[in-house]
Amino acid sequence: MKWLPRGPERSVRSQLGIVLTLALIASMTVIIPALATHSEASLNGSNFEIDEDANLKLDDPAPSIDWGSLAHPNGPELRRTDAATGQNDDAYKGGVKEDTECPAETTGTIPNNKSDLLTFHIYQEPGDPGFLNLGWSRVSDPSGTTLMDFEFNQSTTACSQGPNVVRTHGDLLIEYAIDQGGARAEISGRFWDEDAGEWGTAIDLDDGTDCGGGPCAVGTINQTAIPFAESDGLITSGVKSARTFGEAQINLDLIFDEGSCVSFGSAMLKSRSSDAFTSQLKDFIRPVPINLQNCGNVIIRKQTLPDEDPNSTLFGFTKAFPTDPATGNTFSLTDDGVKNFNNDVLFGDDYTVDETTIPSGWAFFSVNCSASSGVTPTIVGSLVTFDIDSASDVLDCTYTNQLQLGAIEVTKTRKHAADGSGDHSHQGVSFTVDGTTKQTDSNGVACFDGLAFGSYDVTETVPAGYAADGLITKSVTVDNVANCSDDPYVGETVSFSNTPLTDFDVIIDSQVDGGTFTTVSCVDGSDVSVASVDTGSGVDPDGDGTASATDLEPGTYICTIVIDP
Repeated sequence: MKWLPRGPERSVRSQLGIVLTLALIASMTVIIPALATHSEASLNGSNFEIDEDANLKLDDPAPSIDWGSLAHPNGPELRRTDAATGQNDDAYKGGVKEDTECPAETTGTIPNNKSDLLTFHIYQEPGDPGFLNLGWSRVSDPSGTTLMDFEFNQSTTACSQGPNVVRTHGDLLIEYAIDQGGARAEISGRFWDEDAGEWGTAIDLDDGTDCGGGPCAVGTINQTAIPFAESDGLITSGVKSARTFGEAQINLDLIFDEGSCVSFGSAMLKSRSSDAFTSQLKDFIRPVPINLQNCGNVIIRKQTLPDEDPNSTLFGFTKAFPTDPATGNTFSLTDDGVKNFNNDVLFGDDYTVDETTIPSGWAFFSVNCSASSGVTPTIVGSLVTFDIDSASDVLDCTYTNQLQLGAIEVTKTRKHAADGSGDHSHQGVSFTVDGTTKQTDSNGVACFDGLAFGSYDVTETVPAGYAADGLITKSVTVDNVANCSDDPYVGETVSFSNTPLTDFDVIIDSQVDGGTFTTVSCVDGSDVSVASVDTGSGVDPDGDGTASATDLEPGTYICTIVIDP
C-alpha cells in the first residue's frame, strides 16, 4: 500500500508528515501489548481496546485502556458534544460537499433517520510510534452506509462562514465507512490540495502490512446495544442502540515523517448523506482546538555560582538530537542564558545533551531537569540522556557552573631584638589584593578568599620604621580551589618579611669654642658612607657639628673620628 503522492518523491511516511499528539495528554504510557480476554480489533502494540463489537468499557486489566477509563472532557480523552437534536441542531446547508471550502451552516435539517451526530472522541496513545484513537456516536442508526469524516486542520483560523476552519495544503481527512450490517469499517485518508482546491485521491489504510506487519488502521461499530452503565455518559437512561457508536485506530508510524515537524491545531467530525465522496455534507460537530504534532521540546538553561554580572563567560554545549528546521549540534550560553528549541525536536530515543566546553576557572556544579514534563532523563555527570515521543514532552534542564574560587594566605614576619633572635610574627600590617585591603592578625596572617582562578598582585604597605626584605609587591597564581577557613588550608601562600630600622647621631661639641676641629666618617660593612661631618669646614665656627644616619638596617657600622688639636 502506498499513499498517492503530492509529488513523485513522496513516500508513505512523508505523505502525511505528522505525528498526531494531543496537548491534553497528561502522562506517558509504556507500550506493552494487552492480553485481551475478549474479541478485539486493536492494532498490534496498542493497549487501547478497539473492540470487535465496539464499546466504551474497559474489558481487560492494565495496561489496557478504553474510552470509559480515560478522564474527559479535560483529560487525556478530548470529547466534543453536538448541539441537541431538533430545530436548534446545527447542520450544513444543502448542497455543500467535502471539497467545499468554508461551507455554510443552518439549523434543524437533520432528521433522525440520517447520521445525526452526538459526540466526537479523540485520544492519542503515546509510544513509539503511538496510536491515534478516534470515536463517534450518533442519535440513531440510519439506513444505508455509515459514513463519518474526521478532518484535521493545521490552521485554527475560523472560516468567514460556517463551522470549518481555513484549510491549508496538507490538511488531513480520515474517512470511516461501514456498509449496512457490517462490523468493520473501511478507513481511508486524503490530503487537502491547496492548488487544486480539493481533497486528493483516497488511500486505503486498513489493508496491507505496512505498519508493524499489519494494517495501519482499523475501525469497528457496536453491533449490540450498550447498557446505560457502560455508556460512559453517552445516554441518560436505557440502552444505547446498536450501530450508534463507532471507534477507529491509526498507527502513527504511517504518518510519521522522521525529518520534519508538522502541527495540527484543529479537528472536527462530519457526516455525509451517502458513501459517495461527492455526496452532500449533513451534520457536523464543531472544530475543537488540539495540538497534534510529531515534535516535542528541549530547553537548556544556564546559571553560575556566583551570579555573573555582567554575563560574559561562554559555556559550550553539544546536543545529539534532530530538529526541524535543522540546528547545529553545538551552542553556547552565558549566565542566565536559555536555549529553547521551540517544539522543533523530532520524536526519538536516546537523545543526549552535554556541557562540553567549560572555561578556565569554572567547574561543572550540577544539572537539574526537575522541570521536565513527560520525560524521565538519565543524568551521568553533565550528560543528560532522554527520549521524546510526545508533543507534551518537554526536557527542561538547568546547568549550573561554579566559579572555581581560591585563596591567598599572606604571612608577615619581622626581626625584633626584644623578642629574641630570628623572625617573629608581625601584627597590623596592611596588604592589598584585587582592591581589597586586610591587616595581619596576631599571628602575622592575612587571608584573602573568594578569588577566581588567575594571577593576582599582593602588595604590602610597609609600616614606618621598617624596610621590606625583598619586593613589596609579589605576583601569586590562584589555581587551587580553597577557602581561608579550610582545615587543612590548601590554597596559595606568600610571605613577606620586614627589618626594623635605626637612626644614630655622632655629636661633636668642642668644649672650647673654636678650640678644636673634628672630622667624622661613618661607613657600613661594605665601606659605603652612611654619615660624615667636618667641623673645620665652616659648618660651625665653634667647632661643633653632628654626623647623622637614618633608616639603617641591622649591621656593623664603623665611625672614624679625628679631632684636630
